[in-house]
Amino acid sequence: MGKIVGVDDIAAYVPKLYVDAEELAEERGIPPSKLTRGLGIEKLAIPDAHEDAATMAAMATLEIMERNDLSPKDIDFIQVATETGPDAAKPISCYVQGMLEQIYGQGSFDHIGAPETKFACVGATYAVIDRLAYIASGWNKAEYSIVVATDIARYELNSSGEPTQGAAAVALLLKENPRLLAYEPEFTGFGTVDDRDFFRPIERKTAVVDGQYSVGCYLRDMRIAADAYKQNMLRLGVLKSPKESVADKIDLAAFHSPFPKMVQYAFASFLIHDWRGLPKWKKILEAIGPEPDRKGLSDVEFYISEEYKNFRRKFAKTEDFQREYESKIENSLIALRQIGNSYTASVWLGVESHFETRNEDLAGKRFGVGSYGSGSSAIVCSFIIQPEYKEVTKKMNLMDKLSKRKRIPIDVYEDLHESRRKFHESVIPPKNEFALVSLGNQSHNYGYRYYKYIK
Repeated sequence: MGKIVGVDDIAAYVPKLYVDAEELAEERGIPPSKLTRGLGIEKLAIPDAHEDAATMAAMATLEIMERNDLSPKDIDFIQVATETGPDAAKPISCYVQGMLEQIYGQGSFDHIGAPETKFACVGATYAVIDRLAYIASGWNKAEYSIVVATDIARYELNSSGEPTQGAAAVALLLKENPRLLAYEPEFTGFGTVDDRDFFRPIERKTAVVDGQYSVGCYLRDMRIAADAYKQNMLRLGVLKSPKESVADKIDLAAFHSPFPKMVQYAFASFLIHDWRGLPKWKKILEAIGPEPDRKGLSDVEFYISEEYKNFRRKFAKTEDFQREYESKIENSLIALRQIGNSYTASVWLGVESHFETRNEDLAGKRFGVGSYGSGSSAIVCSFIIQPEYKEVTKKMNLMDKLSKRKRIPIDVYEDLHESRRKFHESVIPPKNEFALVSLGNQSHNYGYRYYKYIK
C-alpha cells in the first residue's frame, strides 16, 4: 500500500468588500429573484483597489503558515493555480514568495519550487493532484507543500455574466499523513474535451463566455469523469456491480460553483446518470415521466435542450433528490452564496464551507470533489475525512470573515471594476495585509508590480 497523502489544512482569503446581489439586480433592471433564487447568489465579493490575485494568494498562504506555526524550511513547494494572474510570464507564486519574505526574511524561501498552474477553474485541483503525487513519491525535501487557488471573476458591466462575479483565494496545506483529508488517488477520474465555452484572450481584462453552452460542457465533462471514477471503483472492488450507485459510496461532496444553482444542475445530472437502471429509478420515472429522447443531439446540445432541462427540474423536486442534495451538497454552498464565483478557488471554498457548517461527526466519511474548468476538463476524485479533522476545522474562520465585510454601493463597485480607483485609493485602507503599492514606469520595469506588507 502506498503512502497516505492529502490535505492537512485549508485557509481562505476573501476581500473585505461585497456588493449585494439584490441591489445589483435592481440597478440593472433585473428581478432580484433571478439572482437570489435563479442563480443562488446573495453577495459578490469585490477586491479593493490595492488587491489582486497575488495579494489574495499571499494572504491565504500567510494565514495557513501562521495558523500551523510553520517556517519557510517546512515548505518545499508553493504552487499557485489561477486564470487571472497579473502577469503573462512571471507566476503569482514568485510574487507570493517575495511578499512572504517581507515577513520571514529575505531569501528565506529561495529553496522552494514555485510553479503556476492554469486550466480555468479546474487548475487548483490539477495542482493538488500534482503536488500529492510528488509527496507520495518521496521526492519532497520538506514536510509540506502548499497549493493556492486564487482568482478574480470579472465580466463586463451590464453583461449577463456580471452577476456571477466574485473573488477569493484558498491555501491548501498538503503532506503525508494529513489530519483533514486523505486522498484516494486510485479512484480519480478525468474528462477533457477541447472546447470554446469560456476563454479570455490575452488582450482582454474580462472573459468571453457562452453561458448555456458552458453549462452543457460542464455536465458533459463531469459525466465522463464520473464514469471513469466509477470504472476505477469497479476495477478495485469497491463497487461489486455496474448496477451499484457511486452516490451511495459518497457521504458528502463539493462541486465547482460558477453560481450556486449550477451545483444543483451538476448533482442532479450526476444522479440521473448514476441511478439509471437502479430499482429506485423506475419508481422515479413513474412519478415524473420518461427521460427525453436525445434525437441525435450531441452531449452538449442534449444537456442544454429544453426537454432535458425540464426533466432535470422535475427530478430535482423529487424527495429522493432532495434527500441526497440536502445531506451531501447543501452545506458546501452556504459560503459560496456569500462570495460568488472565484474560479479555481470555488470548489475548495465549498469544501471548507462543509467543514465549518456541519455539526455531526464526519470522521471516516468519503468526501467527493467534482471540479470543472472551461476549455474544458472535469475531475471527479475523493478523500477520506481523518479522525483528527476536528483539531483542524475548529480553527477555520471563513464564515466569521464573511460576516465582517463592508457592503459597497453600486457606484463604488463600478469604479473598482473599471479601475477608476487606483491602488492607493482603497475603500478600506490596507492594514496588516499585503497590498499593491506601485507599478514600474521605467524602461527596465514598466508595468512591474510592487507589493508591500502594510502594518
